[in-house]
Amino acid sequence: MPSPTIRIAAFALGALAAGSAFAQELPGFSFIEVCRIDDTSAALRIVYQGGSCETSDGLEPRVDLDGTGGLVFVATQATAEVCATQMIPNYVNKTIGLAPDTAELDVTVLGVTFEPQGRQIVPVLKDGAECSAAGESF
Repeated sequence: MPSPTIRIAAFALGALAAGSAFAQELPGFSFIEVCRIDDTSAALRIVYQGGSCETSDGLEPRVDLDGTGGLVFVATQATAEVCATQMIPNYVNKTIGLAPDTAELDVTVLGVTFEPQGRQIVPVLKDGAECSAAGESF
């Protein structure tokens, strides 16, 4: 089985090729926020509807920066071999690397079989008053 990094990279290339059709088919997130920590990093906080047996814990997001924007892919993994298909809110709280001039990110969460769960374009906020207090509950 290919490593998650290779599979994420392969998906990212496919997603880029799919273009705008990809963007129109995926739901957004219940909550998403990117809050700058310093010039080179930010906190990525997401709440999305996903499987009850999936998590992003232990997996690092793939970040591809280009000018003032970039793509972020957050992979998930199964927490059990057999699982009911119950959908629940899933929480992602990751620190990601950013360039000082990054202003906007196109974020995609991938399910355990690397199918897209959701996608949304979000601005990079300055930490502090611009960032939601909801992120503190992660």
